[in-house]
Amino acid sequence: MRIAVVGTGLIGASLGLAWRACGHSVAGQDLDAAALEAAIAMGAFDEAVGFEEARRREALVLAVPLDAVCAMLLRLRDGAPNPALILDVASLQVPVLRAAGDLEGFVASHPMAGREGNGPAQADPAIFRGQPWIYQPGAAQEAALRLIGETGAHPVPLEAELHDRAVALTSHLPQLLAVALARAVARHAGEPGVAEVVGPGLHGALRLARAQWSMWGPLLAQQGARDAALLEELARELQSLAAALAAESQAELHAAFDEAKISVGDIFRRTK
Repeated sequence: MRIAVVGTGLIGASLGLAWRACGHSVAGQDLDAAALEAAIAMGAFDEAVGFEEARRREALVLAVPLDAVCAMLLRLRDGAPNPALILDVASLQVPVLRAAGDLEGFVASHPMAGREGNGPAQADPAIFRGQPWIYQPGAAQEAALRLIGETGAHPVPLEAELHDRAVALTSHLPQLLAVALARAVARHAGEPGVAEVVGPGLHGALRLARAQWSMWGPLLAQQGARDAALLEELARELQSLAAALAAESQAELHAAFDEAKISVGDIFRRTK
């Protein structure tokens, strides 16, 4: 298949590597000429193309931040010929579907894959293997499911509203917590001994705090109220722990640790 991927960051370049390994011809398109050149040099894409040329491929994949995806979908509704398959990889589905309207050939989707860092230098086709790739039921085409499967991901149908509610809890809340933790720790980072005792626990907890605002800004703008409600719920949990600590209530703290341990097991058991 002749595929064009718009966006040559972590996800776009990783998709290029995965699909080229399956024998597809994959072209890249990006306003960042340096990133595009780097992605081609590392073998993620066969060549560079402009947006209009990308529209003449058999499949067009939009691997850019949410606001750019929505803008491109509106542009693709201009009546000019489009590929038989148009696929996005945005982290929210409701605004994407709203922008797409009745665009023929479009399949809204979201691969649950990624890692810290961005740009083609971080690309790795293995990030999709064994991971769920959400798609909108009723819109999937055979070609879309085949391309998803060829990355090693497994396609999972899920309605857009359910998807967006779920990622607010499983993705947005951890991201915002990491941001808050980084800011709180930074206020004490210069105190004696702090730098000397930073270990893997803090490194792991702060991993998400390195995320790019260019990706997260449009996402938070779309469902800030939902994310705020989850943060307020988390704040109540933190206040409960703070109260137990202040009261030196070992029983309450012990119960909280035991409940958390059971909850973690239940959460990850459900994902298998």
